[in-house]
Amino acid sequence: VLAGKSTLNRLEHGRAGEPTRYHKIGYDKEAMEALFVDLFLEAHDKPPGEIVLDLDATDDPLHGQQEGRF
Repeated sequence: VLAGKSTLNRLEHGRAGEPTRYHKIGYDKEAMEALFVDLFLEAHDKPPGEIVLDLDATDDPLHGQQEGRF
């Protein structure tokens, strides 16, 4: 596991660059993208010929005035 869910959540809600008063974790976006590619390729004996990204665009409508609905 690269990071726990709390760390990944902080990265998701953080900002690229240096940490600030309100964003305690800063990161280098290009370095992180390269790391994920490198880790993926290292997990295989040989690079795959094709990579399929299956993105779920399911529309899940909310009912009522639920907190966090935005």
